[in-house]
Amino acid sequence: MTPSVLDTLSLAGKVAIITGSGRNNGIGAGIARALARNGAAVAINFVSDESASRAEETAQKIRDLGARVAVVRGSIETQDGAKNIVAESLKALDVDHVDILVNNAGVGASSPLLDVTPEQLQKEFGVNVFGALYMTQAAIKLGNMPRGGRIINIGSIVSRMGPADMGVYATTKAATDALMATWALELGRSRGITINTVAPGPVDTDIGNDIDNPDVTDDSFFVDMTRAEARTGTVDDIADAVLLLVSGLSRWITAQFISVSGGINIL
Repeated sequence: MTPSVLDTLSLAGKVAIITGSGRNNGIGAGIARALARNGAAVAINFVSDESASRAEETAQKIRDLGARVAVVRGSIETQDGAKNIVAESLKALDVDHVDILVNNAGVGASSPLLDVTPEQLQKEFGVNVFGALYMTQAAIKLGNMPRGGRIINIGSIVSRMGPADMGVYATTKAATDALMATWALELGRSRGITINTVAPGPVDTDIGNDIDNPDVTDDSFFVDMTRAEARTGTVDDIADAVLLLVSGLSRWITAQFISVSGGINIL
């Protein structure tokens, strides 16, 4: 018997926006590829000059899959910026709504308590917390997210582990965990939208390799803690978890913090 769309992970006809997806070896780009491979039209978002060519490379790989893709530059740190990203995505993909939003864009720095600056606080909260909130508002209102819509916040297991020198980053991720839980209640019964947090452990990405903190980047430290296999995570590990959660098969999963870390114990 041929399975129906409801029996598969098909995203045919769905439209997705993934923030911070311009890095080819990044979690956002991996998510964009996974959703596109399963039928979604996707909007890739990037913000910096250095990411422009990499975003286009990611888009080309998605086009090679036969999927529709838009590349949209913009900052999520303001409401106007978030609205512009959604508006440009709708225009470029020639659609009138957004089915899936993945709040993936994030920044973080290793900084001891006594070295934390107001500028660091503003930047990390601006992208990780305010940006997720502004994009969620824009996707629902301007993007006309329908019933059955899916929102995924990319969190981190550090929000519940507390590694040294990562207090600001961990706090921003804990904040989005709290927002996820309240949004699930606000958006579930009234709008039929689910929202969950996917919390990676250490993943081999460009950004992860740039963090100068052995508590976060020492592979052997985390490999000793994993249960699934003796390795750190890959972009595809995270992307496949997101794919499952945005599919129709996950309609009864919402308000959940889902650790995608190979079984690393967290509080």
